[in-house]
Amino acid sequence: MEIKSRTFGRTELAQLYFPLLTPAAAWRKLQQWLLLQPSLNHLACLRSRTFTPAQVKLIFEGLGEP
Repeated sequence: MEIKSRTFGRTELAQLYFPLLTPAAAWRKLQQWLLLQPSLNHLACLRSRTFTPAQVKLIFEGLGEP
């Protein structure tokens, strides 16, 4: 399934990767994954509650599409 790179809320995107977890738990898990990737760890520390299309593209390239 190809997902269009668009603006995503951080929990919305996290739940695509971890659909069985609660929104908060899914975000914490995605945050952990982002911290493990040197090219993505800056995204885990952003204060924004959304990811821009460019940031989503980076996440998809680094982690693969959900």
